[in-house]
Amino acid sequence: MIDLHCDTIMKLIDYPNNGDLFKNRWKIDIEKLQKGRSRLQDFALFVDLKDQEDSYGRYESMRQLFVSEIIKYGEYICHVKSYSDIQQCYADKKIAALLSIEEGGVLGGDISKLDKAYRDGVRLMTLTWNYPNEIGEPNTGDAYKKLTPKGVEFVERMQELGMIVDCSHLNDGGTEQLGDILDVPFVASHSNAREITPHRRNLPDHLIRLIGEKGGVIGLNFAQAFLGESPVSRIEDIVKHGLHIINKGGEEVIALGTDFDGIKPHTEIEDISQMHRLYDAFREAGLSEEQREKLFWKNADRLLKEIL
Repeated sequence: MIDLHCDTIMKLIDYPNNGDLFKNRWKIDIEKLQKGRSRLQDFALFVDLKDQEDSYGRYESMRQLFVSEIIKYGEYICHVKSYSDIQQCYADKKIAALLSIEEGGVLGGDISKLDKAYRDGVRLMTLTWNYPNEIGEPNTGDAYKKLTPKGVEFVERMQELGMIVDCSHLNDGGTEQLGDILDVPFVASHSNAREITPHRRNLPDHLIRLIGEKGGVIGLNFAQAFLGESPVSRIEDIVKHGLHIINKGGEEVIALGTDFDGIKPHTEIEDISQMHRLYDAFREAGLSEEQREKLFWKNADRLLKEIL
């Protein structure tokens, strides 16, 4: 299993008395990842720009916490910065930890900070969250706006460095533009299908097709608001979105992006250790073993190999 998005580091820094990366009260920790047979977990460093006076300082604090936890539990998990690192983790039967930024605005439009983030091991960046920033417009704003000139510069530099560009939270116009700017695949690390649930955070069919045509992947998001009308994030709704995305973008485009520890805790899949329930549900929905393996890890692994 490869999961392209979680907010566990935010929980650990905000609630230090509720456990650490090895064992905590949240939905993702090393013990749960081991039970879920995780190959790789992306750990997002999310910063709410309106919540923090020093957004870059908050990002740095979260990054340092991530690094210290990985060092502390190096017997079980390793921070991966290249595909060869990932292969070594697979061989050593350790969990690979990918580091990402959720909210490109923390870099303040400063390319030198982007370069530093890369040197510090960040390998994926979600360009926007829910506010406009120096890079572009979020899904909550003008749907047709393009990336800013600085945003184009950032995306081109990310491609040059070998960082994965993530369009989750970005508006439709900016996402379309990524298809023109990039020569490599990009991802929607934690997004669902707008045709199934008409939420602006979800992807319309033409963008699902675009990401698939570029060789990118879309990680299924477990947030209730993006899945349907039930107050609980139901497995059947996750399957419905997954089948639609496969139908519109092909079986190479689908992946996992749970958003665990960043969403409401009311989920039928209690935590990352119970992902076999979703695997079984997709089998019952008619996906072959090979299609389920693509969804659960092979598609994401292919993209990581290509870009990292």
